[in-house]
Amino acid sequence: MATERILTRNVFVAGGNPDVTYNPRDARRLEADIREFMAQSGKALSVSGPTKSGKTVLIQRLLPESQAIWLHGSDIADPSAFWRAIVDWFGMYDTIELTDDRAVRLGAEGSVEGGVPGFGKVSATASGDQTTASGARYARTRTYSDLARERLATTPVPIVIDDFHYIPEAARREISRAIKTLIRIVPVVMIAVPHEAFDAVTQEPEMGGRVWHLKITLWTEDELACIAEAGFAALGIVDLGGAVTQRLAASSFGAPFLMQQLCFDICAAHEIYEAQHDTSPVLSEPDGGWDGFFLRIAERSVPPVFEMLRKGPKVRGQERIARVFKDGRQTDIYGAVLSALAEAGPKPATPQPELVRILTARLEEPARGQHISSALAQMSEIADDARGDSDPALVFKSDEVYILDPFLLFYLRFGDWSMESYTGTAR
Repeated sequence: MATERILTRNVFVAGGNPDVTYNPRDARRLEADIREFMAQSGKALSVSGPTKSGKTVLIQRLLPESQAIWLHGSDIADPSAFWRAIVDWFGMYDTIELTDDRAVRLGAEGSVEGGVPGFGKVSATASGDQTTASGARYARTRTYSDLARERLATTPVPIVIDDFHYIPEAARREISRAIKTLIRIVPVVMIAVPHEAFDAVTQEPEMGGRVWHLKITLWTEDELACIAEAGFAALGIVDLGGAVTQRLAASSFGAPFLMQQLCFDICAAHEIYEAQHDTSPVLSEPDGGWDGFFLRIAERSVPPVFEMLRKGPKVRGQERIARVFKDGRQTDIYGAVLSALAEAGPKPATPQPELVRILTARLEEPARGQHISSALAQMSEIADDARGDSDPALVFKSDEVYILDPFLLFYLRFGDWSMESYTGTAR
């Protein structure tokens, strides 16, 4: 009897829905809270947390696309698109236009089979009669919202809106009102990176007490290690003393996405692309050392915001003061601050006095604390301007620097970047 092949890419899944390496983080009661929410009626659930922290994977585990209507914020430009997406999911069109210009109207018992609306073979039932046609186009004579509410009232399928923050801000108020009418009959789950993306929903009248909040936090190293342990066991790989697992977990900065990727890459470095139960290979430090291994991964996806932070703001006529390091390198205050952040960990939160201490020890002429604070404030504004609909990559608040993007953390620590000099008059 042939043994089923277990492929590494199906064990360590970065950016997808893992099966073998899924960690429910039971100690945090995340799944239990979602089940409790689903057992009630008349409520919506907002799920927020840092980027790449496993929000979508968690909801997909309990509400897979076969059991829920999954909508994506980037596809919802206005309320009409929201209702139309629900109608599309059900295939609920009350008119079919045939190629010979005849039309079949679907009654209360009507149905359309065939998946995504468009052209193709259609089975339409109306008042007990059945018509089959090729080259048919679906249409409707009633509003999308009426069709959607009517079907959901009889078939209460949960609705999940992923990347809720990508819905244009101007449309969120109307979408919130639509959600208010739906939670009476179906549960609605909204997933977003910044918690404030749900403000339009929570501020909607009559939504007080009807929106539950579930915040997903960064993962601990022990939680990340569970991914490697489960995956290595499934692949028949030995990690003596857990040394490799610990190194990967410490370098993932709380992001399961990164941990999945690093686990796949360490397997690839040992040319392990499927289960090795017959040989049980032992993992070791990759050729070229850990720094070379992480450098190669960091250079594959340089965060666009990094260059913006390194160059600083564009202010015409403003003189940039050269910052000279004791080893002879030269940069400006922005390059100096980034180098200090890299030396400090990097870590999700770094106190400003720690950066002052690092630069005092490394610069020929120490930078003043107010200059560092001013640079951090400017960098925070740059990150906020570049945030799009997500959390900013870097925030400076209450004398602490918060780096919210794990990929920026990873690149700061392992990327091949130099403190380019931007001295002289800014142009």
